[in-house]
Amino acid sequence: MRTFFALMMLMALLFPLILAFHSDPIPIRIEAMTQEQKPLLLGVIPYLQPEQLKQHIQPIVDYLELKLKRKVKFISLSDYEGLGRLLELNRIHIAWFSDTSFRKLKKDNDWEVLCRPVQYGSVVYRGQIVVRLDSGIENLADLKGKTFAYVDRYSGSGFFYPNLLLDRMGIKPLEYFGAVVFSQSHRNSILGVINGTYDAAAVFSASLLNYENPGDSSVKDLKVIKLTDPIPNDPMVVRSDLNSELKKKIEEAMLNMHLDAQGKILLKKLTKLRGTEKFISEPEVQEIIKSAGAS
Repeated sequence: MRTFFALMMLMALLFPLILAFHSDPIPIRIEAMTQEQKPLLLGVIPYLQPEQLKQHIQPIVDYLELKLKRKVKFISLSDYEGLGRLLELNRIHIAWFSDTSFRKLKKDNDWEVLCRPVQYGSVVYRGQIVVRLDSGIENLADLKGKTFAYVDRYSGSGFFYPNLLLDRMGIKPLEYFGAVVFSQSHRNSILGVINGTYDAAAVFSASLLNYENPGDSSVKDLKVIKLTDPIPNDPMVVRSDLNSELKKKIEEAMLNMHLDAQGKILLKKLTKLRGTEKFISEPEVQEIIKSAGAS
């Protein structure tokens, strides 16, 4: 009997040691991770539905993971103001702004542009004012007293550049239109025109729905009645005080994506989706814009 109790006591003492060798390891707390172990975070706004947005951003995520040898994640913010706050609070590493939101939100913040995409052979694009094809509206004069939709006050093609156009034509939106609304997304604006909620809308492309559903017949219900001035393509932005080595690696990766064998494969997906051919540096972009007189 004493032998039995002695064996039981020995097992009781050894059990914790046995368990320690065979149990799963304790997860590492995020606070205990080194800077290199933490994922690199890329912030965007939801300009598309979640699944389509992932298709557009994932090639960039995959390529940066490949070149940086570090986990990369993208997070979607509801608006550009939220994106700017997270960048300034150092909660994300890269923010993909629109050109106008970057200019308006930067203010005294120490941010810098790493690169911009070349899309459809250009570093600029034009916003569009769209109406229903069967609306009978042919020009801006026909919109007097109608309902007009903007996206938000930080959108270039969805607010800022259309207003420059209207101002140049002597149109004061709050006096000219019957109603002015902010839809909060290009998609909402386009669908609002299609279903008759809005008579016209300022958006970056009438073909937006084709990005989500190629061949979407509803796009045929729209027509463009006016184009804005050229708008620089969206900048990828970081804090100036981001670790210099990391910043250099990100910049080199993006600028060389079209030259890298693996990068070319991933870039083909972006070319198919949005006409993205490569990424170029900010000084190069500004020189092109200056030469073209599109600043």
